[in-house]
Amino acid sequence: MMFVLSLASSFAFSQNSASISETQLKTGKSSGVYEFSVPESITAEKVEAVKGYYKDYFSVAFNESTDVLKVTLLKNEDSNLNVVNRLLVALDLRTISVGGENLTFQDMKDKYLK
Repeated sequence: MMFVLSLASSFAFSQNSASISETQLKTGKSSGVYEFSVPESITAEKVEAVKGYYKDYFSVAFNESTDVLKVTLLKNEDSNLNVVNRLLVALDLRTISVGGENLTFQDMKDKYLK
């Protein structure tokens, strides 16, 4: 029984992950535009409810039919990029999958955006 519960909770946790390709991270590093694929549980209403808090740092576009969250930094600076993590956490996206590897936002930054 405990195994089933731990499997269920790890499956539920893995659902709360955005994904982005290594190529997109490289492009984003130079352009300041990042496109994350998000789970179907993320809705336009959820994105609308939180995106206004971050308008001084980036703009957010969400395509609900493709589940793509596009973040465009107003200034391509590390401080603005750090605030993207707050948006993802507000959407309950706790990890980011890059090439099948689940990383924290900070680990993704350290590995791909330094």
